Amino acid sequence: MKKLLVLLGCIPALSLPSQAQLQLPQVLQQPIENALLRNKEIANKQIELEKSALERKSVKSKAIPRLNASAGYSYFDNHVTIDLPGYKLPITGAELFDGKTKVDNHGNLAHAGLIATGVLYAGGQIKNGSKALQEKITGDSLLVETDKDNVIVDVVTSFDKLKFIDASEKLIAESNARLLKEEERVNKAIVNGLAIPFDRDKIKLARLELESKKTQLEENKELLFKKLNYLTGISRDELEKITYELSPVVLPDSLNVDGKQELDALKSYKRASEWLLKKERGTYLPQVIAFGGVSYSSLFNGASAFTLPNLPPNMQQPNLKLNQFTIAPNWIAGVGLRWEIFGGNERKHKVQEAALSIQQLNNKLEDSKDKLNLLLSQKFAGYQTQWKQISLAEQKEVVAKNNLTLSEKQYQQGLISVTQRLEAENDYVKAGQERTEALINQRQAAIEALAVTGRLSEKIQYQ
Repeated sequence: MKKLLVLLGCIPALSLPSQAQLQLPQVLQQPIENALLRNKEIANKQIELEKSALERKSVKSKAIPRLNASAGYSYFDNHVTIDLPGYKLPITGAELFDGKTKVDNHGNLAHAGLIATGVLYAGGQIKNGSKALQEKITGDSLLVETDKDNVIVDVVTSFDKLKFIDASEKLIAESNARLLKEEERVNKAIVNGLAIPFDRDKIKLARLELESKKTQLEENKELLFKKLNYLTGISRDELEKITYELSPVVLPDSLNVDGKQELDALKSYKRASEWLLKKERGTYLPQVIAFGGVSYSSLFNGASAFTLPNLPPNMQQPNLKLNQFTIAPNWIAGVGLRWEIFGGNERKHKVQEAALSIQQLNNKLEDSKDKLNLLLSQKFAGYQTQWKQISLAEQKEVVAKNNLTLSEKQYQQGLISVTQRLEAENDYVKAGQERTEALINQRQAAIEALAVTGRLSEKIQYQ
């Protein structure tokens, strides 16, 4: 491992890729892809994108002509009372319409028609509104990529923690085997009067502490398997088959946040607000609508019975009948104009609101870029620190291993106490765990730093 770290430490000075890449073992590809497909938050945001796309289609469809059909039938029966100025007949001198005249009407009325309407001009509201929604969809889709990056970091770090547990269990097993062998030797020495039971009890206590640590590790492993099963949907048996060697992640020194999804999303939201501002300004302009259609109208089997007061005896009450009165086809076509001259300053306020939204997004974009640069500096500093921690942890492990070997010999020769022997054993196990932990921390710091630069899913290379 030490030679590997030395070699990897030289990579940045030898050849850096033009774009930072995250090298991951091939066995992690399927779990990561499964996690991205199973994540419900990502799935719901994808659904929201589909809903926004449908909303945009609805806005664009307002420019498409509408065709409406109508049809109806009605039967009418009414009574009309008319009071007209009287009229004298020239010969008889009789006066018509003297007083109130009553008319009883009934008949049938049928109507059917088709009419088409279409927007010829709407002040650019439809076009600008559609473009605003498209930019919003673009921004929302970029934020989904951020969620994907978080899922990738979670999956990789969870698998790395499993590797830490596996390494710790191996260290504990090796330590337990050494202590068991030491305990057997002490038991023989006690029988021969060369050792005391206190030494055996101390060794046994140390073995029990190792068992306690092993139990804790098993509990943590169980929780990690459950978490990975939830994230990826892969069974525990299959998860246990996923093995790979831990190695440091190397990053170039020239990381930046120019490709961060959040920044590009804010830029899209800003463009959406600019299109929205144009849309609101378009409300000051008139709307021109074209219409045209054809209809059929018919009045049939109608009748009107008049009751005229003071009618001469030789005259019958008028009774009019109508067999049919039809207008068909009745073609109509025209252009209408609608122009709201004053709307209570509502349009003015919406234009001002859209302009203020652009200012807000400008401020947020500038502030977000500063914060992301600060976060990247922090993460990269942590990444560089973890490189040093790996080197220190390796040196500590070498020293602890040498001390353990020396303490085993010295204890057998009676030069040190059992307590000192066990301290050397504990120091070695601890140093081994710290080395693996430092390696995992370095990998996590590197992945998190790379995630700050954005589009982590596009930078993965499986090997």
